[in-house]
Amino acid sequence: MKIDNFQINRENILNDVNTLLTTYGFQTSDIYDRSCFDILARKDDILIILKILVNIDSLTAAQAEELSKVAGTFLASPMIIGFKSKHNYLEEDIVYERYEIPAISPQTLCNIIVNNIHPELFAKRGGYYVKINGKLLKELREKKNLSLKELADISHVSRETIYRYEQGNSQTYPETALKLEEVLNSPITLSINLLESDNINSLDKRIQEPIELIKLGYDVKTSNKTPFDAISEQQHASKELTKLRQKLESKLDEIEKLTKEINKQAKNNNILITNMERNRNENKLKQIAHQTEDISSITENDALFVLEHKQEKDFINKTPVIYTWELKDMNKIEDLLKLIKERKKEAEHS
Repeated sequence: MKIDNFQINRENILNDVNTLLTTYGFQTSDIYDRSCFDILARKDDILIILKILVNIDSLTAAQAEELSKVAGTFLASPMIIGFKSKHNYLEEDIVYERYEIPAISPQTLCNIIVNNIHPELFAKRGGYYVKINGKLLKELREKKNLSLKELADISHVSRETIYRYEQGNSQTYPETALKLEEVLNSPITLSINLLESDNINSLDKRIQEPIELIKLGYDVKTSNKTPFDAISEQQHASKELTKLRQKLESKLDEIEKLTKEINKQAKNNNILITNMERNRNENKLKQIAHQTEDISSITENDALFVLEHKQEKDFINKTPVIYTWELKDMNKIEDLLKLIKERKKEAEHS
């Protein structure tokens, strides 16, 4: 995906990235210019959330924090797509980072999506680095009957450095990794799969409305600079996800299994994309409904309005409307989910 340098602007990058994703089988959301993210995209079990910038240094700490939290809540992989930093253009197949969120060029994204080529190099202060597959390094060393000291001497590093590499997925300079690969006659670096989410952040600012959802056992967490008001998450599911995320952080060797388990739990109607009345007129509610339906479709989570005043229909566009007096009569979450399902069906057949 080549873009003429004279045509570099945010709108062109947005359109090109959106075209790339849809061409290669991703379902994409609308583009949200004033949100902490610009595009949501899903393909099978892959969900990515993208912020598009010309200069990646224009991302603020507040935007990054909110982007990370929204991504963690939806179990999506956050990415920044940009052309340059303050002084230089982003290089192809190199992963940069801003506020702990990976940042790559559009061409790097293209290589990942089109050719399944994931970058190995990442940029940090001090230069470029690669990650060493410590388990593989140890296996190859032992297969060649080399001691830690022998491999260290041949590779011109210390014994402690080789030991550290083998104990975990440590990072090193590409030149050091290349020397080790020459000695062991095998690749030992790890590619960086930006499509796999290990983000453990999530929205955490709880609000006290709608009280009826909270009484049913939902935590309602507000979000800033997003096309929806809040995320409502079942309390028991939230606690289980928190435990799983803690395990994910502490047991690196179980990341793949735990991620699948988290994804499985998160799909069981635990999350409701929630909107409230807040003295909005009919046109504004319809606008919010359109945005909410778009995000609901991409994230595969149900959405609803919680309203106090009776509408002509029990849905806005295709989003179910649940009234506060109905919630008061419910004793369990299953009652709410059943009603949402009924109103979705009613909206689809209207």
